[in-house]
Amino acid sequence: MNKTTTVYQDAIRLLYILVNGSENFKDESNSKVKGIFRGKARLYAMDFWVRYPDYFAFELIKKHEETSDHKFLKLAESIFNNNEPDLRRIPMIRFLFGAYEKLDNTLSILISKGLLRQEGSKKENIHQYDFLIFEDAYDLIDRASKEFHILKWYDDRTKIINEIAGQRGGRALKERQYEQLVYAQTKLGGIIPSIKEDVLIKLEQLMTKI
Repeated sequence: MNKTTTVYQDAIRLLYILVNGSENFKDESNSKVKGIFRGKARLYAMDFWVRYPDYFAFELIKKHEETSDHKFLKLAESIFNNNEPDLRRIPMIRFLFGAYEKLDNTLSILISKGLLRQEGSKKENIHQYDFLIFEDAYDLIDRASKEFHILKWYDDRTKIINEIAGQRGGRALKERQYEQLVYAQTKLGGIIPSIKEDVLIKLEQLMTKI
């Protein structure tokens, strides 16, 4: 798969996910820690929704069906009105546990800049990697969104993705994404294809009812 973004573009995208997907947290050993993002698998799952707006639109539709809140349907409609499935899609490969791309080099940039720290833990033979988020990271994305209007999209999108993800961990989010047959049936090592046509049909059907 040809690389469509630079490591620095990936870094700013991940930083928005990590900051807006974090919860308040205090570290007695470091007063600069402001939050924690729990789980690398959760990071991959949320990154998938950023990189595949059509899949996220489908999730918004499901949220509308669960809550009857039209705001989620309107958000899904705006994704297609802005042609996001074509303009903002960043392909990912399907591996054994779902959409994946090695992000160690990207994360190392954020760590080297003093914006976050990775912490590892082991529970029931399962390794979990959490990220402690420093105050400078929050200040950086706030400033970036104000100074560079193009980045405001990442701020808004990652906030709504975090709302939809809720308290679910990476495993639960991956299982949710696997409910899409196109995703689940993608061969290992293959690029996960778009589902925009199917989602658009379902969206149009629902929009006629409101």
